[in-house]
Amino acid sequence: MLRFPLTANVAADLVSLFREGLRASCVRPGETVIVYTDTLANPHYPAAFLAAAKDLGADAFQIVQPSIALDPTKPSGSGRAAPTPVIVEAMKRADFVVDVSTGGMLYSDAQEGVLRSGTRMLRVREPDDTLRRMFPSEEVRRRTIAGARFLERARRLRVTSEDGTDFTVEKGERRVHWQYGMADVAGRWDHWPTGMVGTTLLESTLTGRLVVGRASLFFPLERLVGEPIVCQIEDGALAAIEGGADAVMLREYLGQWGHRNAFRIAHLGWGTEHRARWETLAIRGADGGGGAEARSIYGGVLLALGENRDLGGENAAPVHVDIALRRACLELDGVRVVEHGKILVPELA
Repeated sequence: MLRFPLTANVAADLVSLFREGLRASCVRPGETVIVYTDTLANPHYPAAFLAAAKDLGADAFQIVQPSIALDPTKPSGSGRAAPTPVIVEAMKRADFVVDVSTGGMLYSDAQEGVLRSGTRMLRVREPDDTLRRMFPSEEVRRRTIAGARFLERARRLRVTSEDGTDFTVEKGERRVHWQYGMADVAGRWDHWPTGMVGTTLLESTLTGRLVVGRASLFFPLERLVGEPIVCQIEDGALAAIEGGADAVMLREYLGQWGHRNAFRIAHLGWGTEHRARWETLAIRGADGGGGAEARSIYGGVLLALGENRDLGGENAAPVHVDIALRRACLELDGVRVVEHGKILVPELA
């Protein structure tokens, strides 16, 4: 259970912050803004976003869904929001949706349908001190877009690490995705606070070895890895997953779905947010903090397993797991772009 301040007055402290966050996403007077939440979400965020949107002259209202709407097929803590068709239709008619729900709508057909209608969506869930520290910036936006354009031209990606990782995978013509914390153009989804660039890959082309080293992070289990997780790759998927307690957890979490695609790579890329901190998960995990930061660490390599169709992939799976690798290197067509927390290509740094 996430912890929130008991006093409702905290919402007043958030209005100015949220107003500027909405302004960064180009919310304008006369636009229709929906704040989507549920009965388990932080109660202060919807109130503050409503006030912030009104301050900008938007026509704003809130939709609250019972927490039972979280997908019951997902394990506790990772369930995605499941808005009803009526709610989805309302979102399609809005200009902007702020998603402050517990599980979020990511990796869902409902969200894809809303975005296709032209509605902009911004996911916000992290603690307010994180939102302030990683407020959407033009620097991160520029760096992220430059990285995305560079990645678009690549065809083969290779990841290596001091821990023993060495695998390659083909990108082909797969499209690139990127996040910089602003839903500032029609049909765009983003997550404040985030900075990252990535792509889906030709899932069956994965060859080599993956070692998730100490102090790496994986989600939704939200753990700092204590002992290396050694993963052998066969037929484009993780086969043997060996190591200590973390390896057991990852192997059983992926295995419980009884689906081979849960073990296939979903996407691969790197973080672009220089203000993100590696240790936030350990400090603020009980407040729902750290997940977006670990995925966004400047020069950090982020890979994922499982579902990726919403990002342009072809891997249908009942689960999605993100892994933020520490001390890893990423090469695009033989050019080393990321190395141990640094971005080496000057125009992308």
